[in-house]
Amino acid sequence: MLSLFLRKLARLSGWIQIIPLLLVLLFCSAFVNRPLALQTPQHKPTLSRMWHLPGMVFASSARTSALRFPEGITSWEGKVYTATYNVADPQDSRILVFDAHTGALLNTLGGKPGQELISGGALLGLTIDRRTGDLYCAANFAGQILRIQHPASQTPQISVYATYPKGGGPEDLVFGKDGTLYGSDSNLGVIYAIPRGGGQLHLLIGPPGSGAPISDDKLFAAGTEGLSPNGIVFSRDWRTFYVANTWTNSIIAFDVNGAGQITGNPRVLAQIKNDDLHEYPTGFDALYRPDTKIGPSATTPLNGPDGLAIDAQGHLWVACTLGDNLTVLDPRTGHVIAMYGNSAVTDGGLMNNPAGMTFVGKTVYSSNMGIFTGLAGTPKLPFRLISFQAGVHGAGGNGNY
Repeated sequence: MLSLFLRKLARLSGWIQIIPLLLVLLFCSAFVNRPLALQTPQHKPTLSRMWHLPGMVFASSARTSALRFPEGITSWEGKVYTATYNVADPQDSRILVFDAHTGALLNTLGGKPGQELISGGALLGLTIDRRTGDLYCAANFAGQILRIQHPASQTPQISVYATYPKGGGPEDLVFGKDGTLYGSDSNLGVIYAIPRGGGQLHLLIGPPGSGAPISDDKLFAAGTEGLSPNGIVFSRDWRTFYVANTWTNSIIAFDVNGAGQITGNPRVLAQIKNDDLHEYPTGFDALYRPDTKIGPSATTPLNGPDGLAIDAQGHLWVACTLGDNLTVLDPRTGHVIAMYGNSAVTDGGLMNNPAGMTFVGKTVYSSNMGIFTGLAGTPKLPFRLISFQAGVHGAGGNGNY
């Protein structure tokens, strides 16, 4: 509704014509705020703007057959990297390198001699060490973090940077201010710190009784493994560490000291409860709960937060994998600022289980894993990367820090 009025505004030339439409627009904006009053009072966000901008298809499995279940995503020097969580054919998991400006596929990592570590199983989060340009990958099925030097070349050097404990599942990765690499483990429900140079994992955050020096106060709890802790990112000023809990539709925040070290004080920054889904969660049956409805009612902010990113203004971007949208939050209050995208399943849009985001210039790119429709085979939808004009740069360049 708001986009219709915005298009009308663009065609008007005089202030006399614009003022009445502005009044109507303000009325509609107030109306859009009302549904959020249903949220839990202790974490009730307010919605400043709701944008269902359609976005554009940046890459598609219709053109690039190896783009199956894209999950991890990051960017560097004009290139977009995405890792595939190919649960259907794990040995065909790949890291694809695209030109951010043309969408051309520049390189494919995995499936070649010397690249067996990449094609050894389904892959998740990606991040870049901005000091070196090295790419790091959460090899989820193998339980390893991979370091990939010269990732855009035809001769990348691939090695194991760290190995998770038995049963662990590397989920997302982010570098801290001092070069420490942090990794979430959604199988065991903890977060690790890996010192510069790799090797030994140090358990950092976990539930009471886990032995972690920082307690999550049970805020990482989930009804099934693989959902929390999920996406992780630092605030633009390096004083807050954010964690996504996909199961509880919440973003958890921790304090960070001046040296860049996470110190504790876990709390819910934002939470909007909605158990509805756009389609049956094939492969993740536990997500279908007694009150779940299938349909467009799943389109709410923070429904299934997955990957996280930060823009140059400090806003927190959340890929909502169950709500088929990108939600933008105020990093201090948790208030919802904007929402991008429409569901490909229920609303004729392009989003289908968005999993992560990265910025190149003022464009944000989102991986759409499409895991439910991909495993069910219906509706028959291509796997895609979707781009939006964000109007703001990513923090640190790509927003993934």
